[in-house]
Amino acid sequence: MGQTNNSSIVSKRSVERLYFPHEAHFFRYFVKKPQRRSPLINRGYWLRMRAIDQVVRQFLEQDSKKQKVVINLGCGYDPLPWQCLERYPGASNGARFVDIDYRDLMLKKRAVVQTTAELNSMLTNIEISEGDVLFRSDQYIQLGCDLRDIGSLGRVLGSVVDIEKCSVLFTAEVSITYMNVEAADTLIQWASKFPEARFCLLEQLIPDGEDHPFSWTMMAHFDKLRTFLGAVRKYPTEEAQRSRFEDLGWPNVSVCNLWRLWSSYAFATPEERIALDRIEPFDEWEEFALFGCHYFLLVADSANSMSNSISLAAVPGTETKTPSGDPANSSSNPADSDPQLDLTFSEYPKSHGFRRFAAAMSTKGQDRARGRIGVFGGMGLTTRTDSWDEYGVDHVEFVAHKPRGSAVTPSSRMCHTITDMGDVSLLVGGRTSPDNASKECWLFHKWLSTWERVDDLPWPLYRHNATSMGNGYVLVSTGRIDSRIISEEYLVWNRRTGWVKCACDGQTPPPSYGAVFISTGLDSSEDRSSPRSGVLAGGMSINSCLEDDVWRWEVNGLFSHSPIINFHRLPDFGGQDLVTRFGANAIYDQGQVYVIGGVIKDRILRSTEELCTFKVNESSVTVEPISLDFTPRPLLIGSTTVAARSSLVVTGGSAVCFSFGTFWNKGNYTIPFPDLAAGQSLGGANPSEVWRLLRTVSAEVLAKSIETPVSPEPVSIVSIPRVQLRSATDFARILEASSPVIIEKANIGPCAIEWTTYYLKEKVGAEREVIVHEASTEHMDFKFKNFAYTTKRFGDFLDQIQDGQKLYLRSLSAEKPSEQPADITQDFPTISADFQLPKELAVVSENTHSSPLRISGPVNMWLHYDVMANVYCQIQGSKRLLLFPPSDVKHLGFEPGFSSSQINVFEELNCPSLADTHPYEAILQPGDILFLPSLWPHTASLISGISIAVNVFFRNLSAGYATGKDVYGNRDLQAYEKGRQDIAKIVKSFDSLPRDVRGFYLQRLADELKDKV
Repeated sequence: MGQTNNSSIVSKRSVERLYFPHEAHFFRYFVKKPQRRSPLINRGYWLRMRAIDQVVRQFLEQDSKKQKVVINLGCGYDPLPWQCLERYPGASNGARFVDIDYRDLMLKKRAVVQTTAELNSMLTNIEISEGDVLFRSDQYIQLGCDLRDIGSLGRVLGSVVDIEKCSVLFTAEVSITYMNVEAADTLIQWASKFPEARFCLLEQLIPDGEDHPFSWTMMAHFDKLRTFLGAVRKYPTEEAQRSRFEDLGWPNVSVCNLWRLWSSYAFATPEERIALDRIEPFDEWEEFALFGCHYFLLVADSANSMSNSISLAAVPGTETKTPSGDPANSSSNPADSDPQLDLTFSEYPKSHGFRRFAAAMSTKGQDRARGRIGVFGGMGLTTRTDSWDEYGVDHVEFVAHKPRGSAVTPSSRMCHTITDMGDVSLLVGGRTSPDNASKECWLFHKWLSTWERVDDLPWPLYRHNATSMGNGYVLVSTGRIDSRIISEEYLVWNRRTGWVKCACDGQTPPPSYGAVFISTGLDSSEDRSSPRSGVLAGGMSINSCLEDDVWRWEVNGLFSHSPIINFHRLPDFGGQDLVTRFGANAIYDQGQVYVIGGVIKDRILRSTEELCTFKVNESSVTVEPISLDFTPRPLLIGSTTVAARSSLVVTGGSAVCFSFGTFWNKGNYTIPFPDLAAGQSLGGANPSEVWRLLRTVSAEVLAKSIETPVSPEPVSIVSIPRVQLRSATDFARILEASSPVIIEKANIGPCAIEWTTYYLKEKVGAEREVIVHEASTEHMDFKFKNFAYTTKRFGDFLDQIQDGQKLYLRSLSAEKPSEQPADITQDFPTISADFQLPKELAVVSENTHSSPLRISGPVNMWLHYDVMANVYCQIQGSKRLLLFPPSDVKHLGFEPGFSSSQINVFEELNCPSLADTHPYEAILQPGDILFLPSLWPHTASLISGISIAVNVFFRNLSAGYATGKDVYGNRDLQAYEKGRQDIAKIVKSFDSLPRDVRGFYLQRLADELKDKV
C-alpha cells in the first residue's frame, strides 16, 4: 500500500499547487519532490478530493450537541485535519480528527508533524507516546493500528474518544479496498454499531465487467503492484456496494459514481466547473468519464443519526432506498429484444494502425470498383501523426508506403473531421493541443491521391461535426475554438461560395461540442430547392456537462448566400440516453442513424449498448441497441467508424486509463449489416468480405503546409505596366504612387551595347578577384545557405556562367566590403562611365545609397525586400521578376527581424498557402529599368543567356533610416528595430503573471496595435 499512497499524495500535491493557489498548502510537507501531473490526473484527483471534502464539510457543519470526530481509516499522508482546520475553522472548532494507519507509516507521519511548525502550531496540548496512540492533541490524534484487528482498534479508539458522546464520520478513500475483503466487511460492520455514525467510502468500481478495457487495465495495474483490489471483485457495481452496506448494518445508504457526481449542481456549480478550465486546458473528457464511472462515493448513516442530511441526496440517481434492479439499467434496453450481429476482428501489423481521434476519407483501390478507406491524422502511439492508414478488402501484404517527391499535405492534427463528397473529401480544422486549434481546410482528391488547400475557417475549430448536404455542400456544427470558447455558429462550405454562416431561426440548442450531428434523408436526386434536415444529440456544454436533449434541424436556402437553420427539440423518449453521447461516431444509412462509441451522461456505456440505431419518424422516435460479440473487446474511444457498402468498419481507438496505463485496440472490426443495401459507401466490400489494414502512407516531408489564410479565388498575376518618361515630373509621380513600373526606351549609356563578356574581361581585368555566390541548386536559399561565398578570378567567373554554372555576382565595395556600400564608380572605374541614369531620374542620382553590379547565371535570387527604393537597370540578357506588395509580407514566410524568406515563389505560387497574395510580374529586356518601391518583396529568375544589370538604391525617405552601417540597403528602419526591442521589453514585463492573464493583456495590446495600423 505504500507505493499507492506515495503516488496518490504526489498527485494530490500537483492538484494543490495548481488548483488551490490561494489556500494554505499542506501536502507540500509530505511530498519532497513535487511533480506536475497530466491534466487528466489532476482533474481526476480534484474530483476525488472535492468529493471527500464535501462530505466532511457537511458533517462538520451539521447541527449536533455531540462532539464531532472524523476518523480517517487508512489515512496515509493525507493532511485532511489541517485542511479542515484552515478551511472551516468555525465548523472545526471542538471537533477532533483521528488518523489511523499501520504503525510504521504513522511514525513517519508523526515525525513530519513534529518537525513542521506550520502543522504543529495549529494544534494545542500536544502529547507524544510510543504506544498505539502515537500523537495526541486537542484537535488531532494519530493511532498506529492494524485495521484488521477490530478488538485492538476498538480498545485504542475508545481510549481517546468517548464513543457514546460523539458523532463520528468514518472516511476511507481508496484504502480499505486493499484489505482482505472479509476484514474490510468486518470493519464496516463494526463501524455501524456506533450510536451516531456516518461512513464515507470512495473506491473503485467495475461497472460493466472486468473485460471492459478500462477495468482490465485498472485491475492489471494493481495486480502488477501486488496491491490487489479485493472488494471491487466481490462488489463491482454501485448496487452491489449499496447492498453490501445495508447487509452490514447501515440502513441509510446513498451511492453515486464520480461521473454522475461531477455534473450534479449540488456538487459543483456551472461557474465552478468553468473556472477549472481557466487553470489548465482540458480535452480528455472521454477518459475522464471512464475514470468517473470506475469510482464511486458512498455515504451511509447508522440508525437514528443524520439521515436527513445525507450529502448525496441531491444528486440524481442516488436515492437512499434502492429500487428493484440496477437504476443504471433504467433506459438501456428500450427494445424488447436486441438484435445481435457477428463481426470480424483483423489484427494490426506491428506498430501500425494505432491512432485515435483521426478521421476517414475515401481513397482509390486497385480498381474503381473496389475502393478503400483512408484514416488520416490523429494521435499515434507517441505523437500526433500526418500519415494515413489505408484499409481495404484486397488480399495483399501490408506495406509502409513512403511517397517520393514533395507535395503540400495537411500537418499533423487530431479531433478534425473529414466529410466524403464523392470524388473528394473535405478536411476541416483539428488541433494539436486544446489551445492550439487550426483554421485549415483541405480537399483530398480520391483519384489523384493529392491534397488541395481550400478556404480557411473563419475561426479555429475542433471537436466539431461535419456532414454532407449533397451537391458539394458541407454543414459544420459548433465546436471548440480553444479550451475555453465554444463556437456558436453553424457554417456551410461549398467550393463556389467558400464558408457561409447560417442564420438561426427560432429556438437554438446551447452551443456544444463533440455531439452527434448528422444529416438524414439525403438523396442525391433531391430537389435542390428542398430543405436539408438532420439530428443533433448530446455534446458537451460550456459548463462541462453532457447535454441530454435531442434536436431535429432543417436548413433552408442551402444554395443561396444566406442559408437558414432552424431547430426543433424532440420530446423525451425511451433510450434517449443512448443517443445523447459525447465523442461518438454517427453514420446515416437506409433511413437510420447508427451511433457507436463515445460516452454518455452519468453512467458507463455497456457493451450491449455501444452500437444502437436511431430513427425519427413523423410521430415517434425509436432507439434499438445492437448487441455485438466483440472478441477481443474494444475500447470505442477515439475510434473512427465508416460505412463501407454492407459493413461498418471500426478502426483505431484508445484511451489513457487514468494513472493505470493506456489501452489500444489492437486491430479493426468489420461489422456486416445484411439488411443494408449497397449505396452510399466508401468501399466495395461484399457482406462476407473482411476489411483490414493494407498500408500506412507517410506524409511527404519536404513540403508541409504553412498556417496561413487562403481565399477561394485563384491567384492572378498582374503585369507591371511599361511607361516612357518625358520629364522628372513623370518619375516624381511614380515615386508618389509607390507602385512598380518598367521604364522603357530610356538612355542608360553605351553599356547596353558595349558590355559583352569579352569587353568586361578586357576592361575590368580577367585576373581581378571577385566574391561570388556558388549555388548547389537553381533556387538560392538565404536562410539555409545552399550556396557558398567563393573567391574567383573575374575572367573564370564569366567563362563558367557562360558554361551554365550556377554562379551569381552581387558586387561589394572594393576597398571595405564589410563596411561600405557598393559604388560602381569606385569599384569598377574602368566601365562605370559606360553606365548612366537617365536625366529624368535625377532624384535617384542625388540620393544614391549604393550601385552594385549584378551578373548572374541560371540561378534564382531568394525572396527578399529592400528597405530603400531602387531602380534595376537590365543591360544584358532577359530576366523575370516577381514582386509582391508590402501587405503580402504576412503570407510569404518572413520571420520577425528578417528581410529574406525561404519560399520559392516560382514553384509555389499556385499553392494554397500563397492564395491570398497579389503577385506582380516584370519581364525585363536589355535597356529596361524596373522601379522597385521600398518594402516590396521580390525575387528574380534568369530567362535567357546571362544577366548583367546595375542596381541603384536610393533614399526615398527624408528620415527614419537606421543609424550605423547598412551595406546592402536592406536594414530595417530605425523605428522598426526599436519597436522590436520595445516588444521584447513589453513581453518580458508580463513574465511574472499567470499564463492566461499574460495572454489576455498581450492580445489586447496586439489588437490595439492592429487597430492603429
